[in-house]
Amino acid sequence: MDTGGGRGFQASPPTGRTAGLQHGERDPVNSFAVRLRLWRNRQIASPRFRALVARLPVLRGIANRKANQLFRLTTGFVHTQILSACVHLGLFEALEGAARSTTAIALRCGVTPDHMRHLLDQARRLDLVVNVGPDLWVLSDAGAVLASERGLREMIHHHDMFYRDIANAEAFWRGEVRETELRRYWAYVRGGAPATIGSADVAPYSALMRESQAMLADCILASHDFGQYRSVLDIGGGEGAFLCAAGNRHPDLKLALFDLPAVTELASRHLRQHGILDRATLHSGDFVTDRIPATDDCVSLIRILCDHDDERALLILSNLHRHLSPGATLIVAEAMAGDSEGPNLAALYFGTYFAAMGSGRCRTAHEIIALLAQCGFHHATASTTTNPLLAGLVTARR
Repeated sequence: MDTGGGRGFQASPPTGRTAGLQHGERDPVNSFAVRLRLWRNRQIASPRFRALVARLPVLRGIANRKANQLFRLTTGFVHTQILSACVHLGLFEALEGAARSTTAIALRCGVTPDHMRHLLDQARRLDLVVNVGPDLWVLSDAGAVLASERGLREMIHHHDMFYRDIANAEAFWRGEVRETELRRYWAYVRGGAPATIGSADVAPYSALMRESQAMLADCILASHDFGQYRSVLDIGGGEGAFLCAAGNRHPDLKLALFDLPAVTELASRHLRQHGILDRATLHSGDFVTDRIPATDDCVSLIRILCDHDDERALLILSNLHRHLSPGATLIVAEAMAGDSEGPNLAALYFGTYFAAMGSGRCRTAHEIIALLAQCGFHHATASTTTNPLLAGLVTARR
């Protein structure tokens, strides 16, 4: 076959030993799997080979699918900007529960009909809206979800900041972008004493976490029976979005929250608004250094460990193990890396997001279990949730 330069169909990779290997050691570069992949890559890179594939109907279909995938990848920024425009202009809210004309949507969104028609055509190509009649539009399945989930729309707004941080892709991946908007936004990753962070610093990210946690809370509560516990303590629980969902799902469950002093002030107001403050106990402090209450038989870490590098994650888990009662159940729920589509997408997104944030890592369930074991927790097990894209679950015993 062609070596990639269009000069013919010869090709066998060289089989010489790699310098530095000891006698008897296997050279991974010369393994059959690696040699096969390199040979395959040379064929695919060859214009002559691709021309041959284009003439064969079965192979042509495979090649076209892969070409479409590559084109989606190269045009992904365009897709995100169309979605961002739809969110910023309020397109999904304008079509929620209704079928409307281009002019009616344009009026609601403050856009001229011609510009709105262009945007609607692009949104249709992304399967965000459906054209159901002459100049009549409704939401698609994805559009209906975006209209109903305010948290998703808030995350898309938040991505404006994220995209600015990674706009210079080469500098970002070289590690040359030191100060980012995300690092300033997430106040607790800046360094210093977390317990001294004020309300003005925590309010923006606490509100974002509250709004974006509804789908995650539903996923966790559908995947694990919290009704088996007497009480649950949510570590780093923010304004109490998960506790509200858990309390509504399990009326007899006692609730407790531990977070920074400025955050627990916000949590008190949020829980009072939802009528469950009388069922909740709020504890203020730094979960890395301060004493953790030992009165609850279930302790949850919802999207906490992923925000921190391994060294700090070990400090968090060690402090929990030091203070929790023997036999207490610890639940770690967050986006987890893996080979299936959902976890792979999560790792792709969060791996970049945490790099921009300057802290954290999207770990596999096995990596989380290893951290737990290192800190003294036992009987750790991983389980699949109803939506592995949103979260995986790891439970362990103190």
